[in-house]
Amino acid sequence: MSPRENVREQLLEVAESIVKTLGAAKLTFDELSRTSGVTRGGITYHFPTKKRLLSALLERDVRQWEEREAQLRPVGCSEASADLLGYVRAFIVENEEQRRFVGGMLSAVAQDPNLLDPVRAMQAARVAHLDWNGEELRKQVLRFAAEGMFWSEFFRCTELPAGVRARVAEMIEVLAVEWTQAR
Repeated sequence: MSPRENVREQLLEVAESIVKTLGAAKLTFDELSRTSGVTRGGITYHFPTKKRLLSALLERDVRQWEEREAQLRPVGCSEASADLLGYVRAFIVENEEQRRFVGGMLSAVAQDPNLLDPVRAMQAARVAHLDWNGEELRKQVLRFAAEGMFWSEFFRCTELPAGVRARVAEMIEVLAVEWTQAR
């Protein structure tokens, strides 16, 4: 990685930390400069606007999400099966750091929904090739179940009794495995 790329990555790491602890509203170039040690001019070289910085954070998060999915994919099954299981596992595995980042970004996304364009592009690529037959619909239902679990817990809409969360997560994964074996 070149020195410029190192500085850019350092800025993104520090910006992510600020978002996780203070929220996107408190992510200013002054705060980023103070925390990172990079001059304001150095920051604007890489990110001319706060919107560009927030977009870069979300693009980075999408890449990290895809890496997390890849790590959670099982070996020894079809690509479609491995994709589904990696996706489901990425959502049902408890990840406090991801929740803190999402929470910190909510206000920025509410102000500018276009910041979610990298996420939309990732999701659109996942479904672009589907023919939406019964199997593909079932696969999407499993994805929605995993996503719903994440968002329900994130907003604390569902308070599950002790031990039930693990059983629900296990059931989603079992259903996903059954889908993969039926193929």
